Amino acid sequence: MRLRPTLLVLGLLASASPAHAQAAPSVFVAYPAPDARVAFDHVILEGSVSPGASLSVNGQAVEVGTDGLFMAWWPLRPGTNDLKLVARRAGQTGTRTVRVIRTVPRLLPAIPTAIDRASLKPGGQLDFWDTAGDTPEERTVRLRFQGSPGGRAAVRLGSGPATPLREGPAGTYSGALAVPAQTALSRAPLTVSLTGRDGRTVSAVAGQVSSAAGQTQLGVQRPGTVPGLGLNPAPTALATFSGEPLLYPREGMTFEVVGRLGEDYRVRLAPGLSALVTATQLDIVPGLLAPPSGGALSLDPVAQRSMEQPGPEVVASPPATGVAGAAPLPQAPRLSGQNPAEGQLRLRVPLGGARSPFTVQQTAPGQLLLTLYGPLSQPLTAPAGPDPLLERVEIRPGNGVTQLSVQLRTTQLWGFSANYDGDDLVLMVRRPPVLDPVRPLLGRTITLDPGHGGTQLGGAGSLRTPEKGLVLPIAQRVAELLRAQGATVQLTRTADVTLGLYERGLMAEATGSDLLVSLHANALPDGRDPRGVRGPEVYFSHPQAQPLAAAILAALRTGLPDLGPGAGLKGGADLALTRPTSQISLLVELAYLTDAGNLRTLHSPAGQERFAQAVARGITAFYGSLSGR
Repeated sequence: MRLRPTLLVLGLLASASPAHAQAAPSVFVAYPAPDARVAFDHVILEGSVSPGASLSVNGQAVEVGTDGLFMAWWPLRPGTNDLKLVARRAGQTGTRTVRVIRTVPRLLPAIPTAIDRASLKPGGQLDFWDTAGDTPEERTVRLRFQGSPGGRAAVRLGSGPATPLREGPAGTYSGALAVPAQTALSRAPLTVSLTGRDGRTVSAVAGQVSSAAGQTQLGVQRPGTVPGLGLNPAPTALATFSGEPLLYPREGMTFEVVGRLGEDYRVRLAPGLSALVTATQLDIVPGLLAPPSGGALSLDPVAQRSMEQPGPEVVASPPATGVAGAAPLPQAPRLSGQNPAEGQLRLRVPLGGARSPFTVQQTAPGQLLLTLYGPLSQPLTAPAGPDPLLERVEIRPGNGVTQLSVQLRTTQLWGFSANYDGDDLVLMVRRPPVLDPVRPLLGRTITLDPGHGGTQLGGAGSLRTPEKGLVLPIAQRVAELLRAQGATVQLTRTADVTLGLYERGLMAEATGSDLLVSLHANALPDGRDPRGVRGPEVYFSHPQAQPLAAAILAALRTGLPDLGPGAGLKGGADLALTRPTSQISLLVELAYLTDAGNLRTLHSPAGQERFAQAVARGITAFYGSLSGR
């Protein structure tokens, strides 16, 4: 399950006299948790009672299946809702009361005029260290606060002129103010004011601003903050002002730091292009940003055995001892600068030792785009040597940004990443494996990830087995089916153990897996009516994973048509288990825990076998389509 927080598993036998305690029906509430706070007018009330029991909630009968399963789209009134569940069977009664609090946003009264000081944004200290080098957009501060509706609001920086703010929706005031480029400020207050319907004006400080010109600093990505080569973990991402991820850093990456906004540094990637990075992941060091050298691109020599060993060239430390039931936890792989490329195309971009920021993304089935930030000492030129995988490299210089469009002689990529190696930046692309047309899985390496585990329950199955317990046997059976076809299969866990989110992708990367397939069961978040929402969904971030995603989805729809077609393929996902680029990575939501029919299929041994067969068939079909079968 992706879209919903971990659900609490609650079950309670009803009170009864000692002589009849065992005969009383039990009441199990999978969702909501006690004292849950819900900002919507309905909640999914789900769980189970003892088979054969009837159920009422606050005196209203609720439909119950023969297995005791119930799911109700239950209305909530504002404030506290005490839901009393009563199960009856053979004259015995079991009860359970769950309190749910429906929260309703409350506007401040129009009179007297007031400002909700807790709502003031941005808050805190804002530093601009090089306003002369910033564009007006980069010098802009965006403000927002809650206050009495129907008023007139404005913001003032220090003793400067007032800038009006707009209202919308009612009681919410927002706007922007540009910090002057030529004026030095020292903790100048950013003051908002609101004149209400009663004619009264109130004010509050929304932050303090300091500014200077030409005082940039050098920031370096700290050691140990970036695991792996291509995991792209969300906590390290540099973001745009609107919060969208822009760049996933590598260790040692250097930045021109031009300010600080609360807990984030602002770094300048190119003229007019800034990003925010969590301050705790950068070291501020003396010196200036070193410009990359530029020059001729080059290709590492192709090893003779490269087409036989398609795994990425990594050097991994011996596996650490992990928790029982979990695969060994490898340390992050690192580039090897000693050996020729084995199973990879390795395109070297000369930087002269600089650690310039960059991004790499797949823009089309056979195309990668490497974007290098910072002015070059000399232009880049295309590589002289040929490579059987490389068709051409197109170099696009710009204002402080250079783009390399890498066109490959294949439409199916098997993994890519980029990192620093010596004085260079190296773009690595895995070569297509040579597949046996009779047994295309022979020798392939696949990582299967049963979602959640241990303290991470995932979604609470209303039939008393949480998501973590439903997907594990399915993944184990998929592994058996794939191994029978010659594949080497690694499970991230084989028991109910807790794993870190990024350990799963690191296992796939360190073992040179072709695929990382994470298996989950879906559930709806609060506020979504569950009726009619059912069936499989497959999530992926990069085009290289779409053919596999489509093959697995087709197999699920064919093998389990009773699930419903589902929402299908979900490309461009921003998930920890789909962002890794070092191999084909995707996440399969097999079915919905919040649909009674889907849940029963997930829960039954026969249904679990059908799921496993379908996932294995999809993987086999993907390889078979590439082997000429």
